[in-house]
Amino acid sequence: MDSYLADARVIMEATPPLIQHRDKAYAILEHCLRAYTRFDALSVPDIQDDGEFHRSSVERVGNLDFARWLQTQASKPLSLYRVSVATEAEPFAAWLDAAEAMGVRDVVLVGGDASQKRYGERALDVAKAAEIARGRGFHCGGIIIPTRRKEFVPRPASYDELARLQLKIAESKLSFYTTQLLYEGEWMSCLLLDMVRTIPLDQFPKIFLTFSPFVGEDDLNFALRALGVYVPRDVERTLRGARSMVDASIAQLTLVWERLSTFAGEIGIPADRLGINVEYLNSRNPRNVRAAFELAEEFGRMMGIDG
Repeated sequence: MDSYLADARVIMEATPPLIQHRDKAYAILEHCLRAYTRFDALSVPDIQDDGEFHRSSVERVGNLDFARWLQTQASKPLSLYRVSVATEAEPFAAWLDAAEAMGVRDVVLVGGDASQKRYGERALDVAKAAEIARGRGFHCGGIIIPTRRKEFVPRPASYDELARLQLKIAESKLSFYTTQLLYEGEWMSCLLLDMVRTIPLDQFPKIFLTFSPFVGEDDLNFALRALGVYVPRDVERTLRGARSMVDASIAQLTLVWERLSTFAGEIGIPADRLGINVEYLNSRNPRNVRAAFELAEEFGRMMGIDG
């Protein structure tokens, strides 16, 4: 199977809603999927509420069921995320069967949310999950967190994350990545520079830089506290003081993209190895979802994607 994401420029990441909010979330998305179309593909994350957000009492629409619903609303290629440590070999194989039946060719494999956390003896690590999925013909991707490091170094980014990427490319054969939510470009620029110095261009993975607009203080606070997103102090002050946080967010994120894509070209990274992933933080807030689609639409115009 060929990868749909190999040629994708802008991905819209749609989050499965909580079951109690499903009807409202679907109505919002149905409108947005009709109104905004300048993106190449859709992706669906695998949200582990009990692990990521310590919310064990909530029920969320499964990402396979949500992906099937998305296919009824938009004729866009789909990629799916899967948290490998939350599954074992047999249920993962069944999940791949369902994904293949939907025409999915690209899966993003996510490891544990904390290095010290213990998982079941039969839980899959990313390398094993990738081996199983690749054996079925899927193209596998992973996650980049440019601000992750174990020891202080006198510059942004670190060799810790570079070493992880090299290992994932060599052992897990991951061919594309999405990043942590970005609100500035220095950390990612340093990581790109480290990568281009150490990874041959014929092995250089495709990287989708992830962006999400904030519509209010709740979004910004959630990103900082729950997601660990790095927002520089001057950017945070600008966002909090803006008349419209949505407009200020979109202006900041398009600027970060322009800086990062220009820098990537200057250091020799081919233009087709860098793409954009847009996500939203609150599936039941119409303003939040609409703002993300507006950002994807703006990126689509910048990239020359037809509506």
